[in-house]
Amino acid sequence: MDRKELRAKWEELHNNELARVNLRPEIIDSWERSLQYRVDPRLKANPNVLSDEDYSRHCENASRLIEASLPVMNTLSEFVAGTGFIVLLTDAHHCLLKIVGDDETVRWAQRGLMVEGSLWSEEQVGTNGSALAIVLARPISVHGYEHFTLFSHMATSSFAPIIDQGKVIGSLGIVASHEKASHHSLGMVVASAMHIKSKLTLERTNHYHEVVMESMSEGVMVVNYNGIITYMNGNCARFLKQQNRNVVGRHIYDLLGNSPDNQYFINTVTQGRVLTDETVLLVLGKDKVQCNITCNPLNNPDPSEAGTVVIIRESQRINRLVRNWIGGGAKMTFNDVVGNSTKFQQIINIAKAAASSSSNVLLLGESGTGKDIIAQSMHNSSPRRSNPFLAINCAALPKELIASELFGYEEGAFTGAKKGGNIGKFELADQGTIFLDEIGDMPLDLQASLLRVLEEKSVLRLGGNKLIPVNVRIIAATNKDLDAEIARNRFRRDLYYRLGVIRITIPPLRERPDDIILLANYLTEMICKRINKKVMNLSPEVIDAFLDFPWPGNVREMQNVLEGAIQLTDQVTVTYDLISDYFTQQQTNIIKAQVAEQQDNLTISAIEKKMIQHYLEKYKYNKTKTAKALGMSRRTLYRRLTDYNLM
Repeated sequence: MDRKELRAKWEELHNNELARVNLRPEIIDSWERSLQYRVDPRLKANPNVLSDEDYSRHCENASRLIEASLPVMNTLSEFVAGTGFIVLLTDAHHCLLKIVGDDETVRWAQRGLMVEGSLWSEEQVGTNGSALAIVLARPISVHGYEHFTLFSHMATSSFAPIIDQGKVIGSLGIVASHEKASHHSLGMVVASAMHIKSKLTLERTNHYHEVVMESMSEGVMVVNYNGIITYMNGNCARFLKQQNRNVVGRHIYDLLGNSPDNQYFINTVTQGRVLTDETVLLVLGKDKVQCNITCNPLNNPDPSEAGTVVIIRESQRINRLVRNWIGGGAKMTFNDVVGNSTKFQQIINIAKAAASSSSNVLLLGESGTGKDIIAQSMHNSSPRRSNPFLAINCAALPKELIASELFGYEEGAFTGAKKGGNIGKFELADQGTIFLDEIGDMPLDLQASLLRVLEEKSVLRLGGNKLIPVNVRIIAATNKDLDAEIARNRFRRDLYYRLGVIRITIPPLRERPDDIILLANYLTEMICKRINKKVMNLSPEVIDAFLDFPWPGNVREMQNVLEGAIQLTDQVTVTYDLISDYFTQQQTNIIKAQVAEQQDNLTISAIEKKMIQHYLEKYKYNKTKTAKALGMSRRTLYRRLTDYNLM
């Protein structure tokens, strides 16, 4: 039977009641029962038409597809209105999701068993346009008798696949009575399907851009040249204290215009100025917040959408990043402080109590007693421990640079000033702690500036005219006698009182002899671990030498002596011969210094006699130990004793 005869046979069947006879009668029966189930849920459900629950699940899974397709389907339906065509949308699983058309056409479709929630796979209803478009991934038209089932022979259909990211996610088609077939139908469907694909791509791109913008740690805002906010991400809303984010469409002046301090920022973003990393102080309610802003014009061919893109960064966050980059921060805690002597434990208890206070602290003590460790430990035990800790050695910086390091400077403040200025250590340490070591060496003129910062709790950059509020806890330290420095007019008395709200004097190592061996063993273990050596022991001679030595350099000196000895041996014990030269030279230097203090014009012989007397008394006139300490033979020692009448 050729195609012409097949069509004649089909028309004959279609024009009589046999049009509802199917080559597979069980399919018609199955679909009719399914349609009845949609009306009467008491009847048993059939897989050819989904239950309401299953249909809702398909719609939920294809929500993006439906949302993008419905406007296109409505437009296409309006275009073909009155022609008897309906517009259909299916998902990739052949479920008919949506039908759009006039009431009469929709009722006609229902007589052909085309209802929302019905399944149109080839396995269930044989050849049809939707199934072929999805399986072949290309547009296709199917007319009348080309459908497998007779109840579809009354229709003509044109379907195009909807492809997103290279994957078929559904199909769009138009269906009408077979006599209304048109060669234009497929072109309209293809164009509409491409439109849906473009909408999905744009939606995904916009969603991606939105996710990217929301994931940024900076605040991002777009303001047009009329001052209207056209975009603001979440971080910007939080920074500007606009938690509900109902700001798009509002004027920037409504948000920030209540304070004249914000006028510079408002003018900048509304006049299209270009700024890069400029520090601005904003008044937000009752708070003054320092931020860093970058402004760039928004290039848009539509003048109505032109404006300025504003990137806002919190200065505190930038300061933390800079601090981490330069390696600042407190690493030591009170667990790293070693000492069991009663006097030293009293000092540690005072430091722990002072850590929770916001008052300034002045640490006093000789060089090498561990003032920096106490300062770090106090910071890490304070409420400020999660904020910056910055240390400045006031004696290590040239006088000309201390002010710029502490307070920062503006661009052009002096010859050679960095473009854009520089942030000072007080700003970097905002909400944290700044440790001013060797405060006794700070120049007098800078002491006055520091006193002003303590009183006003704000800094003024060199060359600047704006006070920048800072909340910083100061811990200062010195090995000088500040009372004597005040008497010599080298240190301000008022600054001394402001810094020394809490004064802690750390005892030298010679005043805590009970801690000498404890510290020596602890430092030996730490040094061995650091240089990847097996932990060593200290010989009895070394322990005796450590106990006898006055340690003018305190803990730092002990650490250096041990590290030098450990580096020079592969043995498991640090012996006296590894440190004897150091102790002999140091003892000689100490005695020379003591003798020089007593009388500057003593002869070399007198100095040597004093040294021999000192060691004789120290070693209870043991000639062997005395000779060893002096670095001479016993014969030479006896000769000197005779010469100096010390026998």
